[in-house]
Amino acid sequence: MYNALIIDDDPIQLRIAEMLLKKCGSFNSTSYQNAGHALDHLKTHLQNESILPDVIFIDLHMPELNGWDFLNTYENLLPDISKSINVFIVTSSIDLHDQKRSNDYPFLKGFITKPITPEGLNEIANHVNISQLNKTSCSSVSH
Repeated sequence: MYNALIIDDDPIQLRIAEMLLKKCGSFNSTSYQNAGHALDHLKTHLQNESILPDVIFIDLHMPELNGWDFLNTYENLLPDISKSINVFIVTSSIDLHDQKRSNDYPFLKGFITKPITPEGLNEIANHVNISQLNKTSCSSVSH
């Protein structure tokens, strides 16, 4: 099983992502509506590879601590994190400035427009070499 961390202030988008990951199999997901709480989770488990996520999905536009703030803090944590984590921005933003700005973070694996679709999840799985994804179940998820 792979661990996914989903960070989005929109409870509907969180639920969609959780349902898709569950339907596609191979993922346990942990969700946070607050990026600060997600960072606390990561800081608590810096050296616990079984709890650390394999994939992080982060929204950009959130109150309090936004996605960019999360990415800046996460970047500072990287030397202390005991495993490689695949980080993807998942946002409703179509602003080209946001897409260009994402290039400033070499650890980012992709920029995905919401909602995450079964096809998008398959692409992510291929990108991060998740071979056990149930693609048949995943493609039948309605959105």
